Amino acid sequence: MKKFLILVSFLILVLFSLNAFSKELKIGYVDFLKVYDEYQKTKDYQEVIEKKRSEKEEELKKKMQEIEKLQKKVNLLKDKEKEKEKENLEKLAKDFEEMRRKSFLDLKKERDEKLKEILEDIKEVINNYAKTNNFDVILNGEAVLFGNNSLDVTSDIMKLLKEKYKK
Repeated sequence: MKKFLILVSFLILVLFSLNAFSKELKIGYVDFLKVYDEYQKTKDYQEVIEKKRSEKEEELKKKMQEIEKLQKKVNLLKDKEKEKEKENLEKLAKDFEEMRRKSFLDLKKERDEKLKEILEDIKEVINNYAKTNNFDVILNGEAVLFGNNSLDVTSDIMKLLKEKYKK
């Protein structure tokens, strides 16, 4: 009797498993890099960060010119005056390095924060698209070695991102 119950339980389990696996999966893929590169928010931000980077470089360039000017002046001074000006020169050089380091870190932090925001936007649009269109799986196109073009939902995602960014 125990063997019969075990056998019946096993058959029921197999039947339910087959039924669960018989559902056809709806799969799509997105060329994530293309979406990222063509997303207007990405382009806009790249312009902003490039402008900030140029401004910082200009500030650093002016500071370097001050240091070079002082260096030339120090070379023309007498020994006693030279020592005093060398201290100023060392302080300026130290300030320059600190300014350069801080500028780099500030830009990197801002870029990383914006990158995270952009990636979250894309991920949110993909998740909403998948739920709305009953997809079981949407893959990153970079991971797909072969895929039928009908599974590529990149253009749909790009359209949705464009609409979202306009708002």
